[in-house]
Amino acid sequence: MAARARRADPDGGAARLMRRAGALVVLLAGGPLAVAADAPVPLGPCGPIARAYDALEVPTAQLHHLGGTPLARLGLLAFHQGQPAPVPFQMDERRGRKLALPGGPEPTADDKPGVLDADDLLVFMACDAGEQASAAQLARALDEAGAGAVWRELRIEDPVDHARGFVYLVSAEHPPATGRRYVAYVPAGDLVESARYRIGLVNALPNYFALATGAALGPNLIDGLRLRAEATLRADLAHWTLDEQHGHHELIAWKAGPVRVVRRSRHQVVIGLGIHLTAGIAHTYFYPQHVYGPGSLKLPFSPGILFRDISAYGGVDGRDLRGWRYFAPGAPPDGFAVDGHMDERESAFASSGEWFVLAHGSDALLFVTRMSENLRRGVTLSLVYRDDAARPSPPEDSPGTVPLVGYRGRGIEKLPGGRYQFALHIYTLPGYRRGDERRLLAQLDAPLTAELTAEGPRPASEPAARAAAPPTAR
Repeated sequence: MAARARRADPDGGAARLMRRAGALVVLLAGGPLAVAADAPVPLGPCGPIARAYDALEVPTAQLHHLGGTPLARLGLLAFHQGQPAPVPFQMDERRGRKLALPGGPEPTADDKPGVLDADDLLVFMACDAGEQASAAQLARALDEAGAGAVWRELRIEDPVDHARGFVYLVSAEHPPATGRRYVAYVPAGDLVESARYRIGLVNALPNYFALATGAALGPNLIDGLRLRAEATLRADLAHWTLDEQHGHHELIAWKAGPVRVVRRSRHQVVIGLGIHLTAGIAHTYFYPQHVYGPGSLKLPFSPGILFRDISAYGGVDGRDLRGWRYFAPGAPPDGFAVDGHMDERESAFASSGEWFVLAHGSDALLFVTRMSENLRRGVTLSLVYRDDAARPSPPEDSPGTVPLVGYRGRGIEKLPGGRYQFALHIYTLPGYRRGDERRLLAQLDAPLTAELTAEGPRPASEPAARAAAPPTAR
């Protein structure tokens, strides 16, 4: 997240550092989320790569001489039991590292719109990968694609179970195509929808989240985000207490493809004394069964030069989730029962950790925070759990915190100057059984790789092309 400040503060350095601390508040709160709508279909069943939460991003530069190809000529194929089928994909155009997002009040355009250039990304779900096809199978699959059709074979590998899958990017006059999409977006309501969940936002912050099972949509599970931060200048010259009501949050740009919705939002906090702080520009990515929010924090020098202490917490206030259970590092094996009352074990709960689960029957949500090593060394991240129907946490529509779940960060003032990375992942876990989160956590630490392994048409004796480096997975 980039940071900016407009200030009328005699100590400009303090304002700059407070605004950068605000970026970490967004991390601790789980970052800004989003919401959708438009007949998306479920993902799966998966092929050889059994990862329903991983999307792959392949830079055009690794696709070997496809630069300049019109986007309308592209299609993506996967083979299952020898039969080809088009799969959903999208080309996300970029200028350098900045995504081109065509929707919203502050849209951004690609420098070469509508055609592939080296910065652009091929995005698809790893779950859709199939088996390797022979040259004859590819030729039959492209019979109706028109003269001059070419293809690129991408091999995806899972380092956890060593599974391999393949997809084929096709450039042709009549490329393979599908109308299936996994996500949809309604900008008028700032609503993101998949077959698994629906998320809605007001002023760029989420206030609606529901899980779907088949055609049935469940109740709204959240009463909103709770963002809190405190900071004290050295010598107690000033003390600030901030919450989400001090902020101005706005959606500024977006893109809705069949694989993911990307939202760009701006977040500013007013702390008094004429000081306007910004947590910067945030991007949130919505996939078929999960949400991903990356961020970065840049400090020109240590906040401890000006501040005696900075602490923050962020979380989600559940909308009366009685009957759910909370699992996390340091919690009892059977977790905590959400019932609106804090028992002795819950009151004594104090644990550090990067993940927690909220589960109800076969439905569950897994929240995972990841921090760069330099941020992890400097900030103590602890888990927040409060299940108290009598304890308000305004602003709220549903009284009490049943429960409030999230993270608390302490020691922010001790961070040295530098750049820090963090990310929040929220996974929906259908058919949840206790311990399922372990596999996902292992996968998160072992990303998929992909490689260009062949291209055609070509003489049979010509060697396969190799990509210079694997693309990244999300």
